[in-house]
Amino acid sequence: MIRHLHPTDSPGLLQFSQSSGRGETCTLVDALQGGPDGFPTVKYAGIALSPRAWQSCWVEARRGRIDALLRAGPRSGPEAWEVGELYLRKSRTELALDLLEQIAIPAVGAGAHRIFVRIPVDGQVSSGTDSHGTIESVYDSARRAGFSTIYRETVYRCDSAHSALRRLGIPDHSLQLRAQTESDNLALFRMYSATTPIEARMKSGQTVQDWAAGVERLGRKASGWIFELPDGSLGAQMQRVTNRSGHTFNLNWSTAGGSELPGLVAAALLDCKDVPVSTTVPEYRPALAHLLVTLGFEEKERYDVLVKPLAQTVSETANAFAAIS
Repeated sequence: MIRHLHPTDSPGLLQFSQSSGRGETCTLVDALQGGPDGFPTVKYAGIALSPRAWQSCWVEARRGRIDALLRAGPRSGPEAWEVGELYLRKSRTELALDLLEQIAIPAVGAGAHRIFVRIPVDGQVSSGTDSHGTIESVYDSARRAGFSTIYRETVYRCDSAHSALRRLGIPDHSLQLRAQTESDNLALFRMYSATTPIEARMKSGQTVQDWAAGVERLGRKASGWIFELPDGSLGAQMQRVTNRSGHTFNLNWSTAGGSELPGLVAAALLDCKDVPVSTTVPEYRPALAHLLVTLGFEEKERYDVLVKPLAQTVSETANAFAAIS
């Protein structure tokens, strides 16, 4: 059984770090910054000593020895949880299935309707063995735990934001973007519904509440921008942020706004330092992938984004009597 990380686990974290591999999962922010890395001992030692922080961490341990550690919690709302980090002792990688199954219990208790996880494609080749001795990856364990793939995405990275902007050239006209506000949520949800494949929407949630809870953000300091079409409808949304590791951005656009894709990329790169820049592109957005390659971006890591439903949608109705006063 899994349990919360405790302050008394602090001494065992160093020994675990020496016996664990790189992380098996990551968030969108981590994917844009190069993907999972080795176990961060100092970070988790601090988490173990912080009551608020360790409540989002679970471990599988025996006689004081940590064999696996998982960190999970809400994405943007309590209805949608995400497995942010998963580390496994190299000799106990079969524990991925146990953790991915059991994390559903606290998620449901907190009111979550679904759990998301992002798994590197290049890490899906090897892992532990199941009860039948069959070798399986963490991706296979996630599928057995009830997760299904929503889409595959690719990280594109360029060493110089200024170089990419020069290759793009100066747009014929500068796009006028405004800051995103909460009042844009309904329009953003409509754009998401119109541009995202139905298979992905059925797994991710089809209500505005589910969408809002499951939105991925580029961090607390990221800024959101809106491009409006001449008729006042929503043309695109852009998120961007610059920090010590570089510049990252995220784009989503409507069918009508697709003609302004070069201008949107230019807006995402403007006014940022000459630092490495990266973004992710889901497989159903090939136009952006093609444009980025022409600007000098290179295809880097690939990830599968999966989800596990925790609430069953009612598909049938039943007649019932109701009193009318």
